[in-house]
Amino acid sequence: MKEPAMNSDLLSTKRKKAFKYLWINNPNSILVTAFMKIGASTRFVILSVLSVTIFNALSFGQAIPPTQLAKFQLSDLTTNYSSAYLNSVFDDKIPDNVQVLALGEVSHGGYEPIAFNANMIKYLIEKKGYRKVLFEWADVGMLRAMRNYLNDPKASDAAYIPAWVKNSQSVDAVSEVFPDLLNWIKQYNDRNPKDRVEIMGFEIGKDQSLINRIVYKYLIPFDHKESQKWIYQLSSDISDVDKIQVLKDWFVTNEKGLKAELNEEDFWWLKYYIRNAVDGIGYLMRDSKTLVEKTDAANLFRDSVLAENVKYLSKGGKAIVSAHNGHVIKGQVKYMGNYLNQYFKDQYYVIATDYSKQALVDINNQDSTTKHTQRYIRKTFPQTLSAAANRLNEKYGISEAILFYQDIIDRKIGQDINAIDANGHHLYMPEYQKNVDALVIFSHIYPSGKLKSP
Repeated sequence: MKEPAMNSDLLSTKRKKAFKYLWINNPNSILVTAFMKIGASTRFVILSVLSVTIFNALSFGQAIPPTQLAKFQLSDLTTNYSSAYLNSVFDDKIPDNVQVLALGEVSHGGYEPIAFNANMIKYLIEKKGYRKVLFEWADVGMLRAMRNYLNDPKASDAAYIPAWVKNSQSVDAVSEVFPDLLNWIKQYNDRNPKDRVEIMGFEIGKDQSLINRIVYKYLIPFDHKESQKWIYQLSSDISDVDKIQVLKDWFVTNEKGLKAELNEEDFWWLKYYIRNAVDGIGYLMRDSKTLVEKTDAANLFRDSVLAENVKYLSKGGKAIVSAHNGHVIKGQVKYMGNYLNQYFKDQYYVIATDYSKQALVDINNQDSTTKHTQRYIRKTFPQTLSAAANRLNEKYGISEAILFYQDIIDRKIGQDINAIDANGHHLYMPEYQKNVDALVIFSHIYPSGKLKSP
Protein backbone atom coordinates (compact mmCIF):
# COMPACT_ATOMS: atom_id res chain seq x y z
CA MET A 1 0.00 0.00 0.00
CA LYS A 2 1.32 3.45 -0.88
CA GLU A 3 1.82 5.87 2.01
CA PRO A 4 -0.86 8.59 1.62
CA ALA A 5 -0.07 12.28 1.79
CA MET A 6 -0.92 14.10 5.03
CA ASN A 7 -2.60 17.47 5.49
CA SER A 8 -0.03 19.63 7.29
CA ASP A 9 -2.75 21.95 8.52
CA LEU A 10 -4.42 19.15 10.44
CA LEU A 11 -1.44 17.25 11.78
CA SER A 12 1.15 18.56 14.20
CA THR A 13 4.73 17.31 14.14
CA LYS A 14 3.99 14.73 16.82
CA ARG A 15 0.85 13.55 14.99
CA LYS A 16 2.89 13.21 11.80
CA LYS A 17 5.44 11.13 13.68
CA ALA A 18 2.67 9.06 15.20
CA PHE A 19 1.21 8.33 11.78
CA LYS A 20 4.63 7.39 10.39
CA TYR A 21 5.23 5.17 13.41
CA LEU A 22 1.92 3.42 12.72
CA TRP A 23 2.61 3.21 8.98
CA ILE A 24 6.23 2.00 9.15
CA ASN A 25 5.47 -0.70 11.71
CA ASN A 26 2.20 -1.85 10.12
CA PRO A 27 2.13 -0.77 6.42
CA ASN A 28 -0.23 -3.53 5.22
CA SER A 29 -2.25 -4.18 8.36
CA ILE A 30 -6.03 -4.24 8.49
CA LEU A 31 -5.75 -1.51 11.14
CA VAL A 32 -4.03 0.90 8.72
CA THR A 33 -6.51 0.09 5.93
CA ALA A 34 -9.45 0.75 8.22
CA PHE A 35 -7.80 3.92 9.53
CA MET A 36 -7.56 5.38 6.01
CA LYS A 37 -11.26 4.77 5.34
CA ILE A 38 -12.53 6.88 8.28
CA GLY A 39 -13.10 10.63 8.08
CA ALA A 40 -10.31 13.17 8.39
CA SER A 41 -11.63 14.68 11.62
CA THR A 42 -11.80 11.28 13.28
CA ARG A 43 -8.28 10.47 12.10
CA PHE A 44 -7.16 13.80 13.64
CA VAL A 45 -8.50 12.82 17.07
CA ILE A 46 -7.03 9.32 16.89
CA LEU A 47 -3.60 10.61 15.87
CA SER A 48 -3.64 13.21 18.67
CA VAL A 49 -4.29 10.52 21.28
CA LEU A 50 -1.82 8.14 19.66
CA SER A 51 0.95 10.76 19.57
CA VAL A 52 0.66 11.40 23.30
CA THR A 53 0.54 7.68 24.11
CA ILE A 54 3.46 6.66 21.90
CA PHE A 55 5.87 9.46 22.72
CA ASN A 56 5.14 9.54 26.43
CA ALA A 57 5.84 5.81 26.46
CA LEU A 58 9.03 6.24 24.46
CA SER A 59 10.29 9.02 26.73
CA PHE A 60 9.46 7.18 29.96
CA GLY A 61 12.60 6.19 31.87
CA GLN A 62 14.89 8.78 30.34
CA ALA A 63 17.42 10.14 32.87
CA ILE A 64 16.36 13.30 34.66
CA PRO A 65 19.23 15.80 34.73
CA PRO A 66 20.79 15.93 38.23
CA THR A 67 19.97 18.98 40.30
CA GLN A 68 22.55 21.76 40.41
CA LEU A 69 25.28 21.37 43.00
CA ALA A 70 25.82 23.81 45.83
CA LYS A 71 28.18 26.67 45.02
CA PHE A 72 31.79 25.75 45.83
CA GLN A 73 33.83 28.66 47.21
CA LEU A 74 37.25 27.42 48.28
CA SER A 75 38.24 30.51 50.28
CA ASP A 76 34.99 30.54 52.29
CA LEU A 77 35.30 26.83 52.96
CA THR A 78 38.86 27.11 54.23
CA THR A 79 40.76 30.40 54.52
CA ASN A 80 37.90 32.76 55.42
CA TYR A 81 35.01 32.13 57.75
CA SER A 82 31.68 33.12 56.22
CA SER A 83 28.69 31.99 58.24
CA ALA A 84 26.41 33.41 55.54
CA TYR A 85 27.99 31.26 52.84
CA LEU A 86 28.05 28.09 54.95
CA ASN A 87 24.46 28.73 55.98
CA SER A 88 23.41 29.04 52.33
CA VAL A 89 24.92 25.60 51.68
CA PHE A 90 24.14 23.60 54.82
CA ASP A 91 21.24 25.26 56.64
CA ASP A 92 18.36 23.26 55.20
CA LYS A 93 20.49 20.13 54.71
CA ILE A 94 21.34 19.47 58.36
CA PRO A 95 18.17 18.39 60.21
CA ASP A 96 17.47 20.09 63.52
CA ASN A 97 17.20 16.72 65.30
CA VAL A 98 20.85 15.78 64.64
CA GLN A 99 22.63 15.27 67.96
CA VAL A 100 26.07 14.21 66.75
CA LEU A 101 27.55 15.72 63.59
CA ALA A 102 30.82 14.20 62.43
CA LEU A 103 33.36 16.07 60.33
CA GLY A 104 35.73 13.71 58.54
CA GLU A 105 39.30 14.46 57.50
CA VAL A 106 40.68 12.54 54.53
CA SER A 107 44.10 13.14 56.13
CA HIS A 108 45.23 14.49 59.50
CA GLY A 109 48.08 16.22 57.68
CA GLY A 110 46.22 18.24 55.04
CA TYR A 111 45.33 21.93 55.29
CA GLU A 112 42.07 21.97 53.32
CA PRO A 113 40.11 19.37 55.35
CA ILE A 114 41.39 20.74 58.67
CA ALA A 115 40.58 24.34 57.73
CA PHE A 116 37.15 23.31 56.45
CA ASN A 117 36.39 21.46 59.68
CA ALA A 118 37.43 24.52 61.71
CA ASN A 119 35.07 26.77 59.76
CA MET A 120 32.25 24.24 60.08
CA ILE A 121 32.82 24.07 63.84
CA LYS A 122 32.36 27.85 64.06
CA TYR A 123 29.26 27.69 61.88
CA LEU A 124 27.65 24.85 63.82
CA ILE A 125 28.28 26.67 67.09
CA GLU A 126 27.04 30.01 65.83
CA LYS A 127 24.04 28.93 63.76
CA LYS A 128 23.06 25.39 64.77
CA GLY A 129 23.34 25.32 68.56
CA TYR A 130 26.22 22.85 68.98
CA ARG A 131 28.05 23.30 72.28
CA LYS A 132 30.42 20.34 72.46
CA VAL A 133 33.38 19.80 70.16
CA LEU A 134 35.03 16.38 70.37
CA PHE A 135 38.48 15.94 68.85
CA GLU A 136 40.36 12.75 68.07
CA TRP A 137 42.94 13.67 70.70
CA ALA A 138 43.49 12.66 74.31
CA ASP A 139 41.60 14.65 76.92
CA VAL A 140 44.16 14.34 79.71
CA GLY A 141 47.54 15.54 78.51
CA MET A 142 46.06 17.43 75.57
CA LEU A 143 42.63 19.07 75.63
CA ARG A 144 41.77 19.29 79.33
CA ALA A 145 44.11 22.21 80.00
CA MET A 146 42.88 24.10 76.94
CA ARG A 147 39.26 23.46 77.93
CA ASN A 148 39.91 25.00 81.33
CA TYR A 149 41.47 28.07 79.71
CA LEU A 150 38.63 28.52 77.22
CA ASN A 151 36.01 28.16 79.96
CA ASP A 152 37.63 30.56 82.43
CA PRO A 153 36.33 34.12 81.95
CA LYS A 154 39.27 35.45 83.99
CA ALA A 155 41.88 33.80 81.77
CA SER A 156 43.23 36.32 79.29
CA ASP A 157 46.85 35.41 78.57
CA ALA A 158 47.23 36.09 74.84
CA ALA A 159 50.30 33.84 74.71
CA TYR A 160 48.51 30.78 76.11
CA ILE A 161 46.90 29.48 72.90
CA PRO A 162 49.98 29.93 70.66
CA ALA A 163 52.15 28.22 73.28
CA TRP A 164 49.68 25.34 73.63
CA VAL A 165 49.56 24.80 69.87
CA LYS A 166 53.35 24.91 69.64
CA ASN A 167 53.76 22.43 72.49
CA SER A 168 51.32 20.03 70.84
CA GLN A 169 53.94 19.47 68.11
CA SER A 170 51.22 19.13 65.51
CA VAL A 171 51.44 19.17 61.72
CA ASP A 172 51.68 22.53 59.96
CA ALA A 173 47.98 22.55 59.05
CA VAL A 174 46.94 22.31 62.71
CA SER A 175 49.52 24.92 63.72
CA GLU A 176 48.08 27.31 61.13
CA VAL A 177 44.38 26.69 61.74
CA PHE A 178 43.94 26.04 65.46
CA PRO A 179 45.12 29.32 66.98
CA ASP A 180 42.33 31.12 65.16
CA LEU A 181 39.73 28.45 65.98
CA LEU A 182 40.61 28.36 69.68
CA ASN A 183 40.67 32.16 69.94
CA TRP A 184 37.26 32.23 68.26
CA ILE A 185 35.86 29.77 70.83
CA LYS A 186 37.48 31.74 73.68
CA GLN A 187 35.82 34.95 72.51
CA TYR A 188 32.51 33.15 72.13
CA ASN A 189 32.69 31.75 75.67
CA ASP A 190 33.67 35.12 77.14
CA ARG A 191 30.59 36.66 75.49
CA ASN A 192 28.35 33.77 76.52
CA PRO A 193 29.46 32.60 79.99
CA LYS A 194 26.17 30.76 80.58
CA ASP A 195 26.18 29.07 77.19
CA ARG A 196 29.79 27.96 76.77
CA VAL A 197 31.34 25.70 74.19
CA GLU A 198 33.40 22.82 75.59
CA ILE A 199 36.18 21.04 73.75
CA MET A 200 36.82 17.42 74.73
CA GLY A 201 39.16 14.61 73.73
CA PHE A 202 37.65 11.24 72.85
CA GLU A 203 40.89 9.47 71.95
CA ILE A 204 41.62 6.31 73.87
CA GLY A 205 43.66 6.88 77.06
CA LYS A 206 47.00 5.12 76.96
CA ASP A 207 49.73 7.07 78.73
CA GLN A 208 51.04 7.83 82.21
CA SER A 209 49.45 11.28 82.34
CA LEU A 210 46.00 9.70 82.65
CA ILE A 211 47.10 7.59 85.62
CA ASN A 212 48.65 10.65 87.27
CA ARG A 213 45.48 12.67 86.76
CA ILE A 214 43.34 10.06 88.49
CA VAL A 215 45.78 9.66 91.38
CA TYR A 216 46.47 13.33 92.16
CA LYS A 217 43.10 14.83 91.29
CA TYR A 218 40.85 12.16 92.77
CA LEU A 219 42.46 9.30 94.71
CA ILE A 220 44.68 11.21 97.16
CA PRO A 221 42.28 14.10 97.94
CA PHE A 222 39.35 11.74 98.47
CA ASP A 223 40.83 9.95 101.50
CA HIS A 224 44.41 10.84 102.32
CA LYS A 225 44.86 8.11 104.94
CA GLU A 226 43.27 5.33 102.90
CA SER A 227 45.02 6.50 99.75
CA GLN A 228 48.40 5.45 101.16
CA LYS A 229 47.46 1.82 100.65
CA TRP A 230 46.60 2.40 97.01
CA ILE A 231 49.66 4.57 96.42
CA TYR A 232 51.86 1.82 97.82
CA GLN A 233 50.43 -0.66 95.33
CA LEU A 234 50.83 1.80 92.46
CA SER A 235 54.42 2.58 93.46
CA SER A 236 55.53 -1.03 93.53
CA ASP A 237 57.21 -2.61 90.54
CA ILE A 238 54.09 -3.60 88.65
CA SER A 239 53.07 -3.25 85.02
CA ASP A 240 50.79 -0.54 83.68
CA VAL A 241 48.11 -3.20 83.25
CA ASP A 242 48.24 -3.91 86.97
CA LYS A 243 48.30 -0.20 87.84
CA ILE A 244 45.11 0.38 85.88
CA GLN A 245 43.53 -2.60 87.61
CA VAL A 246 44.45 -1.05 90.99
CA LEU A 247 42.76 2.22 89.98
CA LYS A 248 39.70 0.36 88.76
CA ASP A 249 39.47 -1.58 92.04
CA TRP A 250 39.80 1.69 93.98
CA PHE A 251 37.00 3.30 91.98
CA VAL A 252 34.64 0.34 92.32
CA THR A 253 35.32 0.12 96.06
CA ASN A 254 34.69 3.83 96.62
CA GLU A 255 32.24 4.70 93.83
CA LYS A 256 29.31 5.44 96.13
CA GLY A 257 31.37 7.68 98.40
CA LEU A 258 33.01 9.43 95.45
CA LYS A 259 29.64 10.24 93.93
CA ALA A 260 28.49 11.76 97.21
CA GLU A 261 31.71 13.67 97.83
CA LEU A 262 32.55 15.03 94.38
CA ASN A 263 30.57 17.60 92.46
CA GLU A 264 28.62 16.23 89.51
CA GLU A 265 31.10 17.41 86.87
CA ASP A 266 34.17 15.99 88.61
CA PHE A 267 32.51 12.61 89.16
CA TRP A 268 31.38 12.57 85.52
CA TRP A 269 34.95 13.10 84.34
CA LEU A 270 36.36 10.56 86.80
CA LYS A 271 34.07 7.84 85.43
CA TYR A 272 35.22 8.72 81.94
CA TYR A 273 38.91 8.65 82.88
CA ILE A 274 38.70 5.33 84.72
CA ARG A 275 36.95 3.59 81.86
CA ASN A 276 39.24 5.20 79.31
CA ALA A 277 42.32 4.06 81.24
CA VAL A 278 41.03 0.49 81.32
CA ASP A 279 40.24 0.60 77.61
CA GLY A 280 43.63 2.14 76.88
CA ILE A 281 45.40 -0.83 78.40
CA GLY A 282 43.15 -3.15 76.40
CA TYR A 283 44.21 -1.36 73.25
CA LEU A 284 47.92 -1.46 74.08
CA MET A 285 47.74 -5.20 74.78
CA ARG A 286 46.24 -5.80 71.35
CA ASP A 287 48.59 -3.32 69.69
CA SER A 288 51.65 -5.06 71.15
CA LYS A 289 51.04 -8.19 69.11
CA THR A 290 52.68 -8.81 65.76
CA LEU A 291 51.56 -6.63 62.88
CA VAL A 292 49.48 -9.35 61.25
CA GLU A 293 47.77 -10.32 64.50
CA LYS A 294 47.06 -6.81 65.70
CA THR A 295 45.75 -5.20 62.51
CA ASP A 296 42.10 -5.99 63.07
CA ALA A 297 42.08 -6.64 66.81
CA ALA A 298 43.65 -3.35 67.88
CA ASN A 299 41.99 -1.11 65.31
CA LEU A 300 38.51 -2.53 65.72
CA PHE A 301 38.80 -2.45 69.50
CA ARG A 302 39.95 1.17 69.35
CA ASP A 303 36.99 2.18 67.20
CA SER A 304 34.52 0.47 69.50
CA VAL A 305 36.02 2.42 72.43
CA LEU A 306 35.97 5.69 70.48
CA ALA A 307 32.28 5.15 69.78
CA GLU A 308 31.56 4.60 73.47
CA ASN A 309 33.58 7.71 74.34
CA VAL A 310 31.59 9.82 71.87
CA LYS A 311 28.31 8.47 73.25
CA TYR A 312 29.40 9.34 76.79
CA LEU A 313 30.83 12.78 76.07
CA SER A 314 27.96 13.87 73.82
CA LYS A 315 25.30 13.40 76.49
CA GLY A 316 23.37 16.51 77.39
CA GLY A 317 23.98 18.55 74.26
CA LYS A 318 24.57 18.65 70.52
CA ALA A 319 28.10 17.52 69.73
CA ILE A 320 30.53 17.94 66.84
CA VAL A 321 33.02 15.12 66.26
CA SER A 322 36.19 15.97 64.35
CA ALA A 323 38.06 12.84 63.27
CA HIS A 324 39.45 10.88 60.36
CA ASN A 325 37.19 9.80 57.49
CA GLY A 326 37.84 6.19 58.40
CA HIS A 327 36.34 6.66 61.85
CA VAL A 328 33.26 8.73 61.05
CA ILE A 329 31.66 7.28 57.91
CA LYS A 330 28.57 5.19 58.47
CA GLY A 331 29.11 2.18 56.24
CA GLN A 332 32.23 0.54 57.68
CA VAL A 333 31.03 -2.29 59.93
CA LYS A 334 32.70 -2.39 63.38
CA TYR A 335 34.18 1.09 62.99
CA MET A 336 33.19 4.09 65.09
CA GLY A 337 30.83 5.71 62.59
CA ASN A 338 28.90 2.50 62.09
CA TYR A 339 28.43 2.07 65.85
CA LEU A 340 27.28 5.69 66.17
CA ASN A 341 24.94 5.33 63.21
CA GLN A 342 23.32 2.28 64.79
CA TYR A 343 22.98 4.07 68.13
CA PHE A 344 21.88 7.57 67.07
CA LYS A 345 20.20 6.54 63.79
CA ASP A 346 18.93 9.67 61.97
CA GLN A 347 20.44 11.86 64.69
CA TYR A 348 23.94 11.07 63.39
CA TYR A 349 25.12 13.14 60.40
CA VAL A 350 28.41 12.80 58.52
CA ILE A 351 30.26 15.31 56.35
CA ALA A 352 33.45 13.78 54.93
CA THR A 353 36.23 15.37 52.86
CA ASP A 354 38.14 14.06 49.86
CA TYR A 355 40.27 15.13 46.89
CA SER A 356 39.84 14.54 43.16
CA LYS A 357 43.40 14.87 41.85
CA GLN A 358 46.25 14.74 44.37
CA ALA A 359 47.07 15.07 48.06
CA LEU A 360 50.43 16.24 49.42
CA VAL A 361 50.22 15.86 53.20
CA ASP A 362 52.25 15.50 56.37
CA ILE A 363 52.52 12.00 57.80
CA ASN A 364 54.40 10.50 60.75
CA ASN A 365 58.07 9.84 60.10
CA GLN A 366 58.53 6.09 60.51
CA ASP A 367 62.32 6.20 60.05
CA SER A 368 63.76 5.40 63.48
CA THR A 369 67.07 7.06 62.57
CA THR A 370 65.56 10.49 61.89
CA LYS A 371 62.14 10.68 63.56
CA HIS A 372 63.63 12.09 66.78
CA THR A 373 64.65 15.20 64.82
CA GLN A 374 61.95 15.22 62.14
CA ARG A 375 58.56 14.17 63.44
CA TYR A 376 56.73 14.50 60.12
CA ILE A 377 57.57 13.99 56.48
CA ARG A 378 55.59 14.93 53.38
CA LYS A 379 54.23 12.46 50.90
CA THR A 380 52.15 12.71 47.72
CA PHE A 381 49.13 10.49 47.19
CA PRO A 382 47.33 9.98 43.86
CA GLN A 383 43.59 9.63 43.47
CA THR A 384 41.82 6.30 43.93
CA LEU A 385 40.19 5.35 40.63
CA SER A 386 36.98 4.07 42.20
CA ALA A 387 36.55 7.05 44.55
CA ALA A 388 33.47 9.20 44.09
CA ALA A 389 35.71 12.28 43.82
CA ASN A 390 37.64 10.78 40.91
CA ARG A 391 34.50 9.56 39.14
CA LEU A 392 32.85 12.96 39.46
CA ASN A 393 35.88 14.57 37.86
CA GLU A 394 36.18 12.02 35.05
CA LYS A 395 32.46 11.78 34.30
CA TYR A 396 31.44 15.42 34.69
CA GLY A 397 34.71 17.37 34.67
CA ILE A 398 34.02 18.64 38.20
CA SER A 399 37.12 18.58 40.40
CA GLU A 400 35.78 20.61 43.37
CA ALA A 401 32.29 20.17 44.76
CA ILE A 402 29.97 19.92 47.72
CA LEU A 403 27.83 16.83 47.28
CA PHE A 404 24.92 15.75 49.42
CA TYR A 405 23.81 12.14 49.48
CA GLN A 406 21.18 12.54 46.77
CA ASP A 407 23.69 14.36 44.56
CA ILE A 408 25.96 11.32 44.80
CA ILE A 409 23.15 8.91 43.97
CA ASP A 410 21.84 10.98 41.05
CA ARG A 411 25.28 11.12 39.42
CA LYS A 412 25.94 7.41 39.86
CA ILE A 413 29.52 7.89 41.05
CA GLY A 414 29.43 5.51 44.01
CA GLN A 415 30.47 6.30 47.56
CA ASP A 416 34.08 5.09 47.75
CA ILE A 417 36.06 7.62 49.79
CA ASN A 418 39.81 8.14 50.25
CA ALA A 419 41.51 7.81 53.62
CA ILE A 420 45.18 8.53 54.33
CA ASP A 421 46.14 7.54 57.86
CA ALA A 422 48.68 9.28 60.08
CA ASN A 423 51.42 6.83 59.09
CA GLY A 424 50.87 7.31 55.37
CA HIS A 425 48.82 4.24 54.50
CA HIS A 426 46.56 5.11 51.56
CA LEU A 427 43.25 3.35 51.95
CA TYR A 428 39.81 3.83 50.56
CA MET A 429 36.53 3.27 52.30
CA PRO A 430 34.33 1.19 49.97
CA GLU A 431 30.61 1.59 49.58
CA TYR A 432 28.78 -1.01 51.65
CA GLN A 433 25.76 1.15 52.40
CA LYS A 434 25.15 4.86 52.90
CA ASN A 435 28.58 6.19 53.88
CA VAL A 436 27.99 9.93 54.23
CA ASP A 437 25.34 12.62 54.26
CA ALA A 438 27.63 15.10 52.52
CA LEU A 439 31.01 15.03 50.81
CA VAL A 440 33.26 18.06 50.29
CA ILE A 441 35.75 17.48 47.48
CA PHE A 442 38.90 19.54 46.96
CA SER A 443 40.91 19.18 43.77
CA HIS A 444 44.22 19.23 45.65
CA ILE A 445 45.15 18.97 49.31
CA TYR A 446 48.33 20.54 50.69
CA PRO A 447 50.15 20.32 54.03
CA SER A 448 49.99 24.09 54.47
CA GLY A 449 47.66 26.89 53.50
CA LYS A 450 50.72 28.79 52.34
CA LEU A 451 50.98 26.51 49.31
CA LYS A 452 48.85 27.57 46.37
CA SER A 453 46.62 25.29 44.34
CA PRO A 454 47.82 24.99 40.71
